[in-house]
Amino acid sequence: MEERAIDRLRKFARYARDKGVVKGENSFEAYCELSNRYIYNSIRNGKGAIGTDIIARIVDKFPELNVKWLCTGKGNMIETDIDANVNYKAAYEGAMMQIEALHKIIEENKRR
Repeated sequence: MEERAIDRLRKFARYARDKGVVKGENSFEAYCELSNRYIYNSIRNGKGAIGTDIIARIVDKFPELNVKWLCTGKGNMIETDIDANVNYKAAYEGAMMQIEALHKIIEENKRR
């Protein structure tokens, strides 16, 4: 079976997880402002295409993502000529998201 754009998006979400920017697929979707379980549901429903609005949201958060690779599978997943500050920004935003989640957990535990 030929790899579809949604399959490549799942690969990229795993890459983002491995880089420590997100915890997993669900947090990747939240971070990119996608609907909950967007990737899983798209794969399950046989939808392989990704709309331009979705791609725009993802690239806004991850400018290093090679859109040509995402859409066609050609080239590398990551653009190598992206400014290093982009990687720091993504890591910072991911860390801030995790800190915010931890603060919520702490507050919930205080209420118990």
